[in-house]
Amino acid sequence: MESMTGYAFFEKNAEHFSYSVELKSLNSRYLEISVNLPKLLKNEENEMHGFLKSRFGRGKLELTVDIYDWVVTKPISVNADMIKKYYRQLDLIRRELGLPEPLRFESILSLDGTSQRERSVVSRKSRNDIYGTIARAAAKTIQMRKKEGAAIKRDVAAIIKEISGRITAIKIRAKSASQEKNELLKKRIDTLLGSRVDEARLYTEFAFLSDKLDINEEIVRLNDHLGKFNKLMQSGGQIGKKLDFIAQEMFREINTIGSKSGSSEIAHAVVDVKNHIEKIREHSRNIV
Repeated sequence: MESMTGYAFFEKNAEHFSYSVELKSLNSRYLEISVNLPKLLKNEENEMHGFLKSRFGRGKLELTVDIYDWVVTKPISVNADMIKKYYRQLDLIRRELGLPEPLRFESILSLDGTSQRERSVVSRKSRNDIYGTIARAAAKTIQMRKKEGAAIKRDVAAIIKEISGRITAIKIRAKSASQEKNELLKKRIDTLLGSRVDEARLYTEFAFLSDKLDINEEIVRLNDHLGKFNKLMQSGGQIGKKLDFIAQEMFREINTIGSKSGSSEIAHAVVDVKNHIEKIREHSRNIV
């Protein structure tokens, strides 16, 4: 069993720069992947998307790669012809305006087109290093997801055990509650009608009432759902949606039991079971 919640962060030095890789994993009904990259790596977005898709089956994943602290100075090329043109034109304007200050050479170098710094490029070695770090981040995130999944599995198993105990108590109480209702109803009818009671008709009505209040089928189905839930938890793959569906069916059965029974003890037990099922559903939504 694997959770959808995980996190990993690494900082490393590559050949010409430092960089960081951050990977977040959160709950989602499907597999959602977003990749945030600096301009130098924008053309790697599709490949990184596919890289994560091959390793994760479900969850909302956010990968962020940052590059900083370049350790080499990028070469600069100077356009001498452009600098001369700027100088001649600006010096002509200075003389026409009668400005006494001489033209400062460094002010010309700040103008467009006078110089150009070579574009930074990520080398193959650095690229491979970044992908290796992303692979480590994915492995660490998966490890965290599995660890949390194991904790969820233990918690859910304990909840299922609690529900099973409540169902057993409901079944025992329902049997005695049905007998008590029949006895109470018979006494009331005897008090009202005395010897005029049609015994055959009376037992037919009792049978109808008992059938109407009988919750045995719901208990059988509920126990069957619990068995399927336990079995599914031991299997691998993507089981979160299936667990949530079974939990919905469990809720439907316990809700029917609550509506059929008039016993306050059973009503309290039903509320407890509903609360436990809601906890299971919350866990199921965080399972892959």
